[in-house]
Formats: sequence, structure tokens, C-alpha cells
Amino acid sequence: MATPYYTKQPVFLEDPSGRFDNILNRNHQRTGYADSTSTRLNFPFTPTISVIQSTNYNQYDLSHTNFQQRAFDSHTNMELNITAPMIVRSTEEAEYVYKAALWIRSTMKMSWKNDDNPGMPPPILRFYSHGIYENVPCVVRDFTWNLDSDIDYVETANGMRVPVMNTFVLSLSVTHSPRS
Repeated sequence: MATPYYTKQPVFLEDPSGRFDNILNRNHQRTGYADSTSTRLNFPFTPTISVIQSTNYNQYDLSHTNFQQRAFDSHTNMELNITAPMIVRSTEEAEYVYKAALWIRSTMKMSWKNDDNPGMPPPILRFYSHGIYENVPCVVRDFTWNLDSDIDYVETANGMRVPVMNTFVLSLSVTHSPRS
């Protein structure tokens, strides 16, 4: 059975830094749509994406007035909340979903101890969605993966059990370097 996890999807998150040895690529080989050093997390089932944008205003209190005046201060970086279904139908897909959860958790941590560059901050990822958002630099702020009790699990070759119905919930913060 062909799995949608290894084919290019309209919504994905990519790490171009190469820090994670491309753990989500089936054979760790060049796939034709991304550099072999980059890691791409495909969302094969259309996720719900909430885009949050806001501005900040300063308040001015003037004497003898009933209302406060406001003046524009700044615009905050865009926040993206993604709720992605991850369905498991085989041991291969179970391993992918587990590796995807491991990869997301890894992108939230700095490198340390025996890593190549200990002390490096988490990588800046790139978000792509339906052609609306292309190459958006972001960091993962929150990640939730529930292991529910009322559904079946698929056992992998190494004895790990992964739910057949998963929901990944990610909070991404858009971040721009001073040069961009």
C-alpha cells in the first residue's frame, strides 16, 4: 500500500539546517523534492491551520476625558496553530508518526553535550501551506500528541505501539532574522 507520508504534500514543515540527519526520509536518500540534508514533515491529511496576527497600541490618558486615546505601537509576529490528523494504517506509517513526533520535539531543544555544536539554539524551520504560505521562517513553541486509551494501536518491529488515530497540535511562531 502506498503511503502518503513520503510523498510531497501541500502542507509541510521543513528543517533546511540538516541537524537531524533527515530522519523522516524513508531511505535517508535524495527524494527529488528536497535537499537530502533537509528534513521534511509532511501532513498527508489536510490540517486545520489557525493564523493569529495582532497589533499593539499604547494608551494615552488625557485629563478631563471619558475615553482613552490609543496610538499604534507595533505589530507582533504571526502565530500559526496547526491541528493535524496523523492516521496510521501500517507499521511503516506507525514508525513515521513516531519519528515525526520525535523530530518535532527535537526541533524545540538546543543542541547539547555530544552534539556537533553544543549550545546552538533550536533550528529555524520553514512552513509551507497550499501556496498561501511559502518558506515562512518559524520555530515550534508548543507540541501536543495525545496517546488515547479508547483506540487501537499498531505495533512496530521494535515493539513500540502507536495509535491508529493521532492528532498533532503545534504552535508555530514566525521569526525573522534582522537581515531579512
